[in-house]
Amino acid sequence: MSTRLPALLRALSWGAIFCAAFAQADAPTTHRVTPIALHYYERKPFHYTAPDGRVMGLVVTPTEQAFAEAGLPIKWVLTPANRILFELERNATADCTPGWYRKPDREAYARFSSPIYRDRPLVGLARSDTRFPQGITARQLLGRPDTKLLVKTNFSQGAYMDALIAKMPAGQVDASPGEVSSLVKMVNAGRADLIITTQEEVELYVNQAELKMKDFRVLVFPDVPAVEMRYILCSKLVPAEVITRLNKAIAEKVRLPP
Repeated sequence: MSTRLPALLRALSWGAIFCAAFAQADAPTTHRVTPIALHYYERKPFHYTAPDGRVMGLVVTPTEQAFAEAGLPIKWVLTPANRILFELERNATADCTPGWYRKPDREAYARFSSPIYRDRPLVGLARSDTRFPQGITARQLLGRPDTKLLVKTNFSQGAYMDALIAKMPAGQVDASPGEVSSLVKMVNAGRADLIITTQEEVELYVNQAELKMKDFRVLVFPDVPAVEMRYILCSKLVPAEVITRLNKAIAEKVRLPP
């Protein structure tokens, strides 16, 4: 038997489920349909579990709006970040996950929706004693031979920043699998000069690290625009027709921040 046959059968099976969901959305009566698993991990303010158990966040709201408008039932599944990408690449189930950047390597194994959120410009979080000039650009900072950057393993900083980081010598970039709050502690301890993060998360990560904002500098880079978008990623077992339906719903219901 061809090794491609099981994957084909899975795709046909899940395609039938989604077609049933489409029909259900337009039918006068409803029937029980397997919901789509939406994987998320704890990352305030984008997606997180509230004290009452509900999943909330900046990308959760537009995601729920889009799936509801498309007539597709969902269930939220708390999953470690790297595991989410592993499962999508493994392509064994028809799952989705919201709030990710679009990257060529991810396009190879996942389907992308239209954007559901636009980030504010990325910033640098540096120790307060760093002597980087005020107003320095990200290109200038990451091009300096004395800059030591700390990044989270397998995380993207967006197309513009990823391209700059890729040009840095390996000895100037240290990757850690730890939580971003742990990276903040490492910066404070002198292991690196800075991390790159979103404006939405700066104070949150410092608070999670049990440190004070006075211990750090927030570097606002003049050359980093607010162009990075976040998308819903789905495994290739999710039919293209589902993405088309989601995109129509996103166009009708989701308004990106200015």
